[in-house]
Amino acid sequence: MDLASLPDAELDARCRPVAFATARALLRGLPWEDAEECANDVMLRLLTRREQYDPARGTLETFVRVMARTEALARLRKKRPDPLPLAEELYLSGEPEEYIGDIVEKVLESLSLRERQLFTLRFLYGMDSRETAIRLKMTRGGVDIAVLRLRKKLKKLLEDQGITVEGGYGR
Repeated sequence: MDLASLPDAELDARCRPVAFATARALLRGLPWEDAEECANDVMLRLLTRREQYDPARGTLETFVRVMARTEALARLRKKRPDPLPLAEELYLSGEPEEYIGDIVEKVLESLSLRERQLFTLRFLYGMDSRETAIRLKMTRGGVDIAVLRLRKKLKKLLEDQGITVEGGYGR
């Protein structure tokens, strides 16, 4: 799809609902105006920098969801600043090979394709059960059960790597 030839109004009509839905899912508990502003920022960026979209890397919808997720998470950080982790919190024993990000990446690679798809849609894109079910051609209840099982599996895999996960689902 060539974005340069697409009229602004049509691009807005196609992408704004996607940006808003993604932002709204991630900005739960905040006023809907925050999600609306986030969607506006995403659309402004998309309309002024159309050349950033590369169809070879994914669909337009995925591109918009990633931009909306990035923008929403940035807004959350501004609203609730997290303390920076201490260097010793990033490593389990101080050895570079035990960096937590590497362990989490290895755990995610051990998931099946379907589990990675579910993880991506629910936890990275922030889709709700209904939208995830449509994408994965599952029932909404099936998605909810699969998410519970995935959380339980992730908790066990992380604990096997020495990372303790407290609380949450899948106890």
